[in-house]
Amino acid sequence: MPAYTTILTALAPVFLVMAAGAAVQRSGIVTDEIETGVMRLVLVLLAPCLIFNKIAGNPELERLDVALWSIGSGLVLILTGYVIAFVAAKAARLKKGHGLRTFTITAGIQNYGFMALPVVMELWPEQTGPAGLIFVHGLGVEIALWTAGMLIITGHTAPSWRMLVNGPFLAVIVSLTLNYTGAHIIVPEVVRRAMAMLGDCAIPMSLFMIGATIGRLFERQFLGEMLRIAPVSIAVRIVLIPAVILCAAKFLPMPVELRKVLVVQAGMPSAVFPIVMARLYGGHPPTAVQVVLATTLACVLTAPLVIALGMAWVPLD
Repeated sequence: MPAYTTILTALAPVFLVMAAGAAVQRSGIVTDEIETGVMRLVLVLLAPCLIFNKIAGNPELERLDVALWSIGSGLVLILTGYVIAFVAAKAARLKKGHGLRTFTITAGIQNYGFMALPVVMELWPEQTGPAGLIFVHGLGVEIALWTAGMLIITGHTAPSWRMLVNGPFLAVIVSLTLNYTGAHIIVPEVVRRAMAMLGDCAIPMSLFMIGATIGRLFERQFLGEMLRIAPVSIAVRIVLIPAVILCAAKFLPMPVELRKVLVVQAGMPSAVFPIVMARLYGGHPPTAVQVVLATTLACVLTAPLVIALGMAWVPLD
């Protein structure tokens, strides 16, 4: 099993880049307009290029069962996370209109993409499969987010499939199609190199802007309220849901590449995007911010431990 310090070293650059984003945003250099524009750039161009570079032509992702396991696990585990988060929120006496629905979707979904990817690449640098599967697995997560997640946060509105069909979603579908048809070989090398250069910008830019988003939403008045939300947030996101994810990785007959992805996913804090969903669709934004802050701060210490335990317990050979 890798030492705690080894995994902490893999995670440290992720947290440092996020901290830099938060610090720069708090200094006033990154405005709301810049933040929105950069994130749109990531979603429309940089992330699709990164996804194409990791999936298209990846020999580890040419099996249909690997894709199906990845998408299915992303969908089912997030739905399970919603159930766990909802039960915990009810036990903590959160009420509808005062954070119940927002807590459910925020605590129920981990930061599954750009925070997990650099850790996977650092832990298995010679293996292309796990890095590519981050985004295939993320396809299932996106489906859960924009269907069940939308129903939960709005309380009644039917999910919009237009929201699901975004740049990363299309990039996964196109890349997998090229893989399974063999058409990836006709993509000119100069195009691949250009996409690789653009894709390399996606991870640091995304982590930086995630930190900037947290920095923008951090307010002193949230801290007192966060003391009430933090314990149940950490119990759900850092203890209960990781236990379910690691059990799935250990006991289900899934590909070993996917097991590695899930071990890292188990250590991730809550995703940032539910904050946006809470603002846009009638949720309770303060609750979302408190959950994200509590779990992100906690996972600085807990993520290496969860990942190390997972790598020791789950068969990864």
